[in-house]
Amino acid sequence: MPTIGFSAYLKLISLNQRPRDSAIRGRVHPTGGGYDFHRSMKRAAHRLLAEGAPLDDILGSLATIKRSSERQSAMKALARLAEWRASNPGELLSYSPATYRHGSGLFKVAFTPDFGVRLGGAGTAIHIWNTAKPELTARTVYAALSLFPDLYDSADTPDDFALLSLREPQLFRLSAAGRFAGLGESMADKVGEAFRSALSDLGTITPTDQPGFPTGSS
Repeated sequence: MPTIGFSAYLKLISLNQRPRDSAIRGRVHPTGGGYDFHRSMKRAAHRLLAEGAPLDDILGSLATIKRSSERQSAMKALARLAEWRASNPGELLSYSPATYRHGSGLFKVAFTPDFGVRLGGAGTAIHIWNTAKPELTARTVYAALSLFPDLYDSADTPDDFALLSLREPQLFRLSAAGRFAGLGESMADKVGEAFRSALSDLGTITPTDQPGFPTGSS
């Protein structure tokens, strides 16, 4: 059962059906290892938030990234993160990852908080996003976040879950989701159906191999 990172999952559910199906076929039958464009940015974010390293020092280290597009993206993201943090100086917290398992048994989604912070008294687990495309919508972000609160044990459960998009920047808090919080499973079902279709095309599984997954869903 493949495990999809939260950002990668958010990309999948933000795509229209055809490009989503194509992306999932690529996961089912990969042609090679991928390159993590945001790895340096995430490491720099950890240095800024968890280690308290000076922003100028971090930007200096990012300036050595060879790929121009990656270097510029990471440096802009860190500057925006520093600005956001200056406006949100609550206590920094730490939360464990959580893994959602879809009922089809065909995929898992891993939510790894990049940091936690106390916002208005609420301990909030935050995942950082810095991807240009596809464009995020509140509907998909909240649906994705809604998969995880019930997966934490009571001792480690955040009061809130959020995604911080450094493109704007903008913070999407699950506590503000409203009706969108109920869309998590239905969107996950679409991803499960795409995995089922891709695996069926390869002859790896048949619909009856998938307990708990409705073969006629869309």
